Amino acid sequence: MKHFFVIASLLFASHGIVYSQNISNIRAVNLSLTSDTIQLDTLSILPNSVFIFDSSGRLISDTLYRIDYGKALLIPSPSMKQKYADEVRTSYKVFPFSFSKPYFHKDISSIGMLQNNEIKPFKLIFDTPSKSSFFDRDELTKKGSISRGISFGNNQDVIVNSNLNLQLSGKISDNLEILAAISDNNIPIQPDGNTQQIQEFDKVFIQLFNKTTKMIVGDYEITRPRSYFMNINKKVQGGIFNTEQDLNKEKKSKFKTIASGAVSKGKYNKLNIQGIEGNQGPYKLTGAENERYIIILAGTENIYIDGKLLKRGQENDYTIDYNNGELTFTTNQPITKDKRITMEFQYSDKNYVRFLIYNSNEIKTEKGIFWVNIFSEQDSKNQPLDQILTDEQKNIMEAIGDSLNNAIVPKIDSVGFKNDMVLYKRIDTLIDGILYDSIYVYSTHPDSAFFRLGFSYVGAGNGNYLPYVTTANGKVYKWIAPLAGVKQGSHEPIILLVTPKKKQMATIGGEFRIRPFTKTFFELALTNNDINTFSPKNRSNDDGYAFKTRISQEFLVKDTMNQKLTGNINFQLITANFDPLEQFRSIEFSRDWNLAAKNISAQEQLVNFDLSYFKNKSGTAKYAIDWMRREGVWNGLKNGLEADWKYKGMKLSAKGNIMNSQDTINTTRFIRHSASLSRDFKYFTIGIKEEQENNRWEKNNSDTLLLNSFSFNQYEAFIASPDSAKINIFSNYKYREDYHPLATSLLAATQSNDISAGISMMQNQNQTFKLTGNYRELIIKDTLLSANKPENTITGKIEYTLQKYKGAISTSVFYELGSGLELKKEFSFIEVAQGQGVYTWNDYNNNGITELNEFEVTDFSDKRNYIRIFTPTTDYVKTFTNQFNAILNLRPEKIWSNLTGLKKTLSRFSNQLAFRIDQKTAQDNILLTANPFANSFGINSIEDSSLISISSSFKNLFSFQKTHPVFGADFLYQETKNKILLVNGFDSREHIVNGLRARWNITKKITWMNSNDLGEKKYTSEFFSSKNYRIPYFLNETNLSFQPNLSLRFSLIYKYQNKLNTSGKEKSESNNIGTEIKFNSVKKGSFTVNINYINVNYKTSEEIINTNTPIAYEMLEGLMPGNNASWAVQFQRNLTNVLQMNLNYTGRISEGTKAVHTGGVQLRAVF
Repeated sequence: MKHFFVIASLLFASHGIVYSQNISNIRAVNLSLTSDTIQLDTLSILPNSVFIFDSSGRLISDTLYRIDYGKALLIPSPSMKQKYADEVRTSYKVFPFSFSKPYFHKDISSIGMLQNNEIKPFKLIFDTPSKSSFFDRDELTKKGSISRGISFGNNQDVIVNSNLNLQLSGKISDNLEILAAISDNNIPIQPDGNTQQIQEFDKVFIQLFNKTTKMIVGDYEITRPRSYFMNINKKVQGGIFNTEQDLNKEKKSKFKTIASGAVSKGKYNKLNIQGIEGNQGPYKLTGAENERYIIILAGTENIYIDGKLLKRGQENDYTIDYNNGELTFTTNQPITKDKRITMEFQYSDKNYVRFLIYNSNEIKTEKGIFWVNIFSEQDSKNQPLDQILTDEQKNIMEAIGDSLNNAIVPKIDSVGFKNDMVLYKRIDTLIDGILYDSIYVYSTHPDSAFFRLGFSYVGAGNGNYLPYVTTANGKVYKWIAPLAGVKQGSHEPIILLVTPKKKQMATIGGEFRIRPFTKTFFELALTNNDINTFSPKNRSNDDGYAFKTRISQEFLVKDTMNQKLTGNINFQLITANFDPLEQFRSIEFSRDWNLAAKNISAQEQLVNFDLSYFKNKSGTAKYAIDWMRREGVWNGLKNGLEADWKYKGMKLSAKGNIMNSQDTINTTRFIRHSASLSRDFKYFTIGIKEEQENNRWEKNNSDTLLLNSFSFNQYEAFIASPDSAKINIFSNYKYREDYHPLATSLLAATQSNDISAGISMMQNQNQTFKLTGNYRELIIKDTLLSANKPENTITGKIEYTLQKYKGAISTSVFYELGSGLELKKEFSFIEVAQGQGVYTWNDYNNNGITELNEFEVTDFSDKRNYIRIFTPTTDYVKTFTNQFNAILNLRPEKIWSNLTGLKKTLSRFSNQLAFRIDQKTAQDNILLTANPFANSFGINSIEDSSLISISSSFKNLFSFQKTHPVFGADFLYQETKNKILLVNGFDSREHIVNGLRARWNITKKITWMNSNDLGEKKYTSEFFSSKNYRIPYFLNETNLSFQPNLSLRFSLIYKYQNKLNTSGKEKSESNNIGTEIKFNSVKKGSFTVNINYINVNYKTSEEIINTNTPIAYEMLEGLMPGNNASWAVQFQRNLTNVLQMNLNYTGRISEGTKAVHTGGVQLRAVF
C-alpha cells in the first residue's frame, strides 16, 4: 500500500497539466472507401491517434473499422463502406519508422568484405537492463508520445504548442497495477450517437488498483448506489477511491466504501414530448431552465417511448446528435401522434464551477445489507464561468430569494469599437407622434457603434426586436415599432441570470432477512435543495425527507422450485419539500396516477400490497392494490392484475388496472388493459394483441368531460418466424381508434391503419439481405375533435451485401426512406490561433469589418486563423427523406489472373463504384420522394426549390492493370453535391470530374506519372450572389521521379491548369514547375526540399483587373496574377531511439507582395 499512496499523491498533483494544449503534428488525408484494406501511410501509426470524419466533419465511430497500427492499414467494415461511400477525412500520428519493414543493425550483404578488419561486427553484446526507473518494469506496457514545439514567421505571431498522448497498463509493484489514458488533446466535439456503443475519445484518467482497492483520477462516472431514493448518473472530473475489505471471513461480513471529490460536468433534465405524426426527427432537447442550445454529455441519455427503454444506434431505435442536442428515430421506431416520448439526459452546464462530493458505504452480513450514502453538489457562486457577474447583478439575485424569474437584467454593454464584433448604436425615433428613446440599431461606424447587446427570446408579441438577416459575422436583431401599442417582436436585450444552486442528499437503509422466509427493507432519505445560494430568503422550503419500508413473505416454501407465492407490503412517505437528484420511480409514474398535468407540493403517502404467484413451466400471476394520498389536495386508489400463461406452444399475456383519483377540483377514472395470445408452430408464430385505455376527467359534481380525457382501442395481428430460422420474416397489422371529449361523451376523432413487414436472410457470410417497411394511414373522423390532417406515411429500410467468386464481385447496398424536419442553420466565423483554423479573411469591400461573405478556405498555414461554426435555430421545415449508399467492386484478377486468353485479358481490368446520397425534399409525391436518383446527376440537378438539402457523392474508378508493377491506368468519374438550408436561403456546391491517370515505371529507378482532369465547379448562394460561379476547368499534372536507391528520390513536377468562369467571364491559366528532393534514412531520419514556380495569367471582362473578389480568390487559388513561387524544407532527425527532432520551413512570394516565411521546430519523445 505504500506504493499506492505515494503514486496516488503524485498523480493527483499532476492531474491538472494534461488538459490545455493543442493538437500538433497530425497527418491528415482524404480517402475513398473503395477497397477492403487501405494503406494510410508508409510509417507505423501511433496507437489510439486515429480519428476518421465523414464529409460533413462528424466523427465516425471506431466500431466501424479496424486499424493495423504496425502496417498503417485501415480495414473498414462493410457497413462503414456502405454508409460512407464518398471521401472520408482521416487524421493520425506516425512513428518515425515502420514496424512492418525489416530493420537490422548490420547489413548481411557486407559479409565477405570485412577481411582483416579487427572489428567484430557480428559479436552480440547485451546491455544489462536497469530497473531503477518506474517505466523500466517488464510488466508495464507503455504506448504514446510527448512533444514540444514552436512555430514562427514574419506574417504570424510566435506559437508554442505541445502534445501528450500516453497509455499505460500493467503492474507497477507486486500488489499494484495501473491503467491510464493521458492526453492533452483538446477535442471540442463528442462522438456521434449513431451506434449502440460509443467511444469516449476525450476521456482522460489514471487508475490504480489491486484486488480490493481502486482509485481513479481524471474523468469517470458516478452511478446509482444501493438505494431506492438516490438515483445518480453523473459524468465528473476529479478523484474517486473504492475499496472492499473483509470484516469477518468466517461470518462472511464485508465492508465496501466509495469516496469521490470532483467537478461535475453537467446537469440532469427530463423532458416529456408528444410525437408528431410522420416526423422521425430531429426533436430538439432543451435544458432544465429552458436553455435552447445545449450540448448533451455523450452516453448519459435514456430515451423511452410509451414507457419502454429504447436502444441507441442506426440499426436499433434512435440516433442522437450530442453537440446540437437533437434526437432522431430510425425506421425501426415509426413516430406517430400517439407516441409518448420521454428523454432523460445530462447536459453541459458552464454557468458556475460545480463541486461534487459523494460517499457510499455498505456492510454485508449473512443476514442482510446496511448502507449509508451521501451526495452533495454545489455551484461555487464566486467562480462563475460563462457569465460575468457584476456587484449589481449579485445584489439582484440576493434580493429575489427563490423567485428566479425576477432575475432579469438588461444585457447592454458599452464597449470600444471592434471590427469583428456585432455592435449597435443608440438612437431615438419618432413614429406616429410617439417618441421611442434608447433604440438600438446595428452599425459598423466606428464613431457610434459602441454597444454590444445580448438578446433573449421572450415569445412572439412580447418583445421589440426580431432576428434580421445581414452580412454581419454574427446574429443581428432589428427593432420593430409597436403597432397600436402591441409589441411586434419576439426578443429583448435582456438575460435571465442563472443563480448558483446547491443540492444535497443523504440516505440510510437496510435489507434484512428476519425469518427464513421473511425479508424487510427500509430507507430514509434527507434532501436539501437551495435554488439560490446568493439569497438567505425562502430557506424554509429547502429541506425535505422521505421514508420507504417493505415486508416480503414467501409462502408455499416446501416446493419453491416448482411454485412460489410471494406477498409484499410497502409503505412510502415523502414530504412536500423532498427533492430527489433524478427520477427514482417508474418513468410513467405520473401518467399512471393522472398526475401529469399537476404540480402538487404536498406530503405524500403511498401504501401498496401485492401478491405474486409463480408456477414452473406454466406461468405467473400478480395482483396489486395501491393507495396514494397527497395531504389535503389529492388521493387515489389503483387495482391491477397481470398474468402470463403458456401451454403446449400457446402463450397468453394479460394486464389490466383501474385507477380512481380525486382532488379539490377534479375526479378521474383511468381504466386500461392489454392482452396478447400467440401460438408457436414449427416454422412460424402467429398471434393477436389488444390494448385499450379509457381516461375520463370530470369536474367534481359535474359529468362534463375535461380536455384531458381520452380513449383508444387498438387491435393487432402478427406472424413471425423463429429467431433461429435462416430466413426470418415478420408481418403485422394494427388498427386503432382514438376518442376525444365533447361535452359528456368521448367521440371518435381519428382512425389509423398500420402495416409492418420485414424479411432477413443471413444464410451465409457471403450474402445477406434485410428488408423492413412500414405503412400508416391516418383518417380524421371528426375535424372538430382533431387538429391533425389525413396523412399517409411510409418508412422503410433495405440492406444487402454480396461477395462472390473469391471476392471478384462484391457489393453492398443500403436504402432508407422516412420523413422528418430539416433545421435552418446560420453560421459565423471565430478567430483562433494562427495555423489552427481552416479559413482566412479577405476584406473584399475594404471597410475593415468582418462579414460572412469574406471568408475563404486557404491552404496557407499562416493564414488559417478562422474556423466556421454552425448555430442551430428553432426554424424547421417538414421534409421527406431518403438515404442510399451503394458500393460495387469488380475484380476479375481474383479468379482469372492465372488463366490465358480472353479471361487473362479481362483480369487486367477492374472497376470500383461508390455512390452515396442523403437528401431531404418538400416534394409530397411519393414516387419522387422515394427516388434517390431524382437529383443525383447533372450540374444543375439540385436547383429544384423543393429540394431542401442534399449531400451526395458518386465515384467510379475504372482501372487497367491496377496492381501491375510496370504500367497502369485509371479512368475516374466523380460527382459531389451539397445543398444546405440557411436562415438567409439555400447554399449549394457541385463538382464534377472526368479524370485519366497513368503510371509507368520506365526502369526500376525512373517512374513517370500523369493525370488529366476535365471538370466543372459550381457554387450558388441565394443571399451572397456575388460569390456565385460556374467554372469549367482542365488540369494536367506530370511527375517524373528518379530514385537511385532506397534512401534518395528526385522528382520533377509540372502542372498546367485552365479555368473559365462562365458566369462572369473571368479566365485563368497557370503553369507550375516544381522539384522535390527527398532523403530518407531509417536510423537517422529524413530530409525533404520542395521548390515551385507558378505563373498565373488572369483576365476579366473589366479593363482594370480586381483581384480582391471572391471569384478572383477561387480562380487564383489564393495566388496573384503573374509570377509566384513557393518553397519548403523539412528535416527530421532521430536523436535517440525514442527522441526525434523536426525542423520545418516554408516560404512563398507573389508578384507585387513581400515574401512570407514560416518556420518551426519540434522535439518529440516516443514511448
